[in-house]
Amino acid sequence: RGSSGIQWHPAMAPPPPVGAIVFMYFVLGSALSFLTGRKPGSLPEDIIAEMFLPFMVLSLWVMSYSVLDVMGVGKAKIKHNLSAKMYKDYPASEPEDVHLASRAQMNQVEQMASYMVSTLLFSFLVNGRVGGLLAFIWLVLRELYASTYRASAGKSLEDAGLIKYTIPCYFIINGMAASVLVHMCRYALQN
Repeated sequence: RGSSGIQWHPAMAPPPPVGAIVFMYFVLGSALSFLTGRKPGSLPEDIIAEMFLPFMVLSLWVMSYSVLDVMGVGKAKIKHNLSAKMYKDYPASEPEDVHLASRAQMNQVEQMASYMVSTLLFSFLVNGRVGGLLAFIWLVLRELYASTYRASAGKSLEDAGLIKYTIPCYFIINGMAASVLVHMCRYALQN
């Protein structure tokens, strides 16, 4: 068992200790703050220009979520004629591809709040252009994750290869969040 109490697959290594992960987030966040950030406490001179890319990417995320993720669930349900049935008439166990599409969509929802908050805070307080670029990379990785998840019927999650998308996404979101914390600490220390 891993430190979180989760039973790990024998071929899959447990994650590093939480402290090591948080340390790496702060290393990345410090690099982002010191190397790409404006002077701590300063606001963008032109807010629209600074936030243009993050706003565009967040809008693309909302649209891709509804068109790819939500409709992905609908397509899977239509394939099995579930959209014509009442819930009481659903099979006791939903078809695997419907379950996978639903889980992929729900996982996107689970990630949405931290993605949007980290993107907006980082972009406004640290660097909008870098925030927009990181948000775009995250968006592409998350859509690759969701499409891979939906197409993984008959495979274990490990065999589907989802981790190659999830780990970079966690580092992007948490790196941006840690950068905001570092940037605000730098601001507090200079005043």
